[in-house]
Amino acid sequence: MKTNTQANLPTYHILRFDYVVVNRSEGYRKDDGVFTVPRSGVYVFAWTIAIPTSGWVSVEIVVDGRVADSSYAHGSDDWDLSTGIVVVQTTSGDHVFIGMHQNGSGVINSDPRGRSSFNGWLLF
Repeated sequence: MKTNTQANLPTYHILRFDYVVVNRSEGYRKDDGVFTVPRSGVYVFAWTIAIPTSGWVSVEIVVDGRVADSSYAHGSDDWDLSTGIVVVQTTSGDHVFIGMHQNGSGVINSDPRGRSSFNGWLLF
């Protein structure tokens, strides 16, 4: 992400990672935060969510309408970063995204102090 999100994002809000470094298949759409699987296979997806002091967030990765995994970050006394990684079987056309599992508190951070990110690649 280029910048912090708005505060207190609602449940099921899809996070948009608007800074794209590599998108060879052009499957990721930064305008809506959804990756459309271009080729069936086993994919690895990883994400990091940064939370400043006093905030918390619970996010999930959704693959073709099913929650594949989730992570939680809580900046109680200081900043917190939560990273998740999942390996999943996908079919061409499946949609993959990181979304809010429940209402968050505060912002999801993305600046030089801590970057929130979403990555994925075809394993085989």
